[in-house]
Amino acid sequence: MHKKSIFWFRQDLRTHDNTGLHEAVQQSEALLPIFILDTHIIESFGWLSDPKFWFIREALEHIWESLKQLGGWDVLVLHGKPEELIPELIEKYDIECVFANKTYGKYGQERDEQVAKLAKCEFKSYKDFLLAEPHEVDTRKVFTPFYKLWKKVIESPQPPLLKGELWKFSQLKIDESTQAKDFITHEKHPYFTMEFGKKRVEHNITSSYEEVRNDLDKDGTSRLSPYLRFGIFSVRELYNKALQTSPPAPLLWGEGSSQKNAFISELAWREFWWHIYYNFPDTVHTEFQEKRRHIEWETDEYLFSRWCEGKTGYPVVDAAMRQLNETGWMHGRARMIVASFLTKDMHIDWRLGEKYFREKLLDFDTAVNLGNWQWSASVGADPKPLRIFNPILQSEKFDPKGIFIRKYIPELESEPIKAIHNPLENTLNYIRPIVDHREETKVARELYKGEVN
Repeated sequence: MHKKSIFWFRQDLRTHDNTGLHEAVQQSEALLPIFILDTHIIESFGWLSDPKFWFIREALEHIWESLKQLGGWDVLVLHGKPEELIPELIEKYDIECVFANKTYGKYGQERDEQVAKLAKCEFKSYKDFLLAEPHEVDTRKVFTPFYKLWKKVIESPQPPLLKGELWKFSQLKIDESTQAKDFITHEKHPYFTMEFGKKRVEHNITSSYEEVRNDLDKDGTSRLSPYLRFGIFSVRELYNKALQTSPPAPLLWGEGSSQKNAFISELAWREFWWHIYYNFPDTVHTEFQEKRRHIEWETDEYLFSRWCEGKTGYPVVDAAMRQLNETGWMHGRARMIVASFLTKDMHIDWRLGEKYFREKLLDFDTAVNLGNWQWSASVGADPKPLRIFNPILQSEKFDPKGIFIRKYIPELESEPIKAIHNPLENTLNYIRPIVDHREETKVARELYKGEVN
């Protein structure tokens, strides 16, 4: 039993079903909960005006309310470098142990190693962010074999930890006068709130998920990605909730396959990308497939800005980009459509698209964003024959009545649906398409062969 300990909140912003916090409470007489606005991470997102940080602030306020009920009074929020701040706290308050949940990114691992080295006390970290850690599943470069191995590791259901109200703790009294969370100035997100997340967990992980998750005109996705990214809800909680709706999927992932539990498969895809990122960290800058590193990508600033602003002349692409710019979130099917368009129709470097998503997405997750962008650009893991999404066919199939498109492009309200879907062969009172998909598809096929300079 440790007399005084620190629990370091990171991508686990909750008091319920939190492995590291649970262990810290059980093993400590007094606990100091902290959260650090890491200088390195903040600089990556453009300071504290980024909406991601208001989302973090709201989560911290909910943690504060939970801590009061558990015997504590607040979470100490600091701004700076963890490798400097934590040793100072350890010395000031005679801390015997630092508890945290494991992180799997290259920077996070190196940071934790540095903190543990400088802390001069025990540093304990626990599995919490993933259902299966990289060392628990043999490395696989394709999702299907990974999924088979992953399912063998994952027990059904995942045992939840004790609920917060079942344990109490004594919080270490401190004399810190400033709370760094007061410097988070971005206004509250109008859509993704803590209450919204709770309702989605309760009502939107359903047995019909597979049937409607690709439909742009329906509210068929869980929209829980921001909450999973910041650990507002544990991956165990969402996995168990999905198990309640239907049994695990017995069939393998693949386009056209019949999934009995597509939500669990999506959780597996998240873990697949984290395992790829962990095992192949250089993919943060470099194409996973060595044979595709020869591609001479375009970097045309004007064309890229048209894509960013949702002004490509393809309504389904433009509506998706406007959804991103207005809400900080984009439908999963739409992400694939716009990523394919940027890389296959405009031949623009996938890294530029990945960076734009990183800046705009509330649910930005390093490994998932990298994995999905490289997948869409056909340069990443899980290689298959060259995928080129036809924006016309995607529009017709996944937004047949134009409900999604018209929501974000109201100027098309009176335009015929046939013309909205196919602006190449129909006249629209709208932006003319900046590229011809039919022609650019031919160019893309040659580019990926290495035959176009």
